Amino acid sequence: MNIALFRQFGILFDRYYWQTAILIARNGLARMYRNSFLGMLWTLFQPITMVLVYTTIMPLLMKSPRSDYALYVVVSLPVWSFFAACLVGSSRSIIDNRETLKRCMISSSVFPIADVLRNSYIFFISFFTIYFMALLMGFAKLDWFILLVPLYFIPILIIIGAVSIAISFIAPYIRDIGEFTSISMTMLFWLTPIIYPITVLPHEVQNIMHFNPFFIMIHPIQELAYNHTLPNLSDNLALAAMSLLAVGISAVIFRICRRNYVYYL
Repeated sequence: MNIALFRQFGILFDRYYWQTAILIARNGLARMYRNSFLGMLWTLFQPITMVLVYTTIMPLLMKSPRSDYALYVVVSLPVWSFFAACLVGSSRSIIDNRETLKRCMISSSVFPIADVLRNSYIFFISFFTIYFMALLMGFAKLDWFILLVPLYFIPILIIIGAVSIAISFIAPYIRDIGEFTSISMTMLFWLTPIIYPITVLPHEVQNIMHFNPFFIMIHPIQELAYNHTLPNLSDNLALAAMSLLAVGISAVIFRICRRNYVYYL
């Protein structure tokens, strides 16, 4: 049984597996904007619109808004959009491709991985385009810390990829997992410092926030692109520990659900 499980995870090191995932991701991008006049530009309009809304409304609600609040939203919001798109979409990754699974010999996990890759591409396009616009408008500055964002995005990819695989294999058994994930992400959006800095919270709440998994993932990006500093050792250790935990939990769920999930599609 352990050998079979090892073989299942060993496929993640197969270059043909990743070539297939990239191909599916590219086809997904093509389908998203087929017959669309603006095409990929739509990936920019939504985050730009949300940045404009929050930078207009939230300073009116905060007692002492920071002068660089717009940059904070520019840095944080695209990352959260990536989280939400991957985790909510993963509940449909395998179910929506059930006919393909019935006709082709292909690893089921390739579909949630392909969705994560597709959303990663959208994230990098939107993040760096909006950040470049912030540079042109003068409320961001260019330094070498921004170059480390892709490096710190690697453990985020591991975490989100592992969780997406787990959700996608639970979904055939529990179809409500999609709605539950969507509602949970809406709640966690307000419970995570995305559109408000952590400094506006009471000190006790700030300490609790360091146990928020989404804050653990997004905080290093905020440190690099917003505070223009390297994440400290505790941030790095927390991110590494969370990567291992996510992979471990995903492996357990995968082992439990992989046997009979096809009968529930």
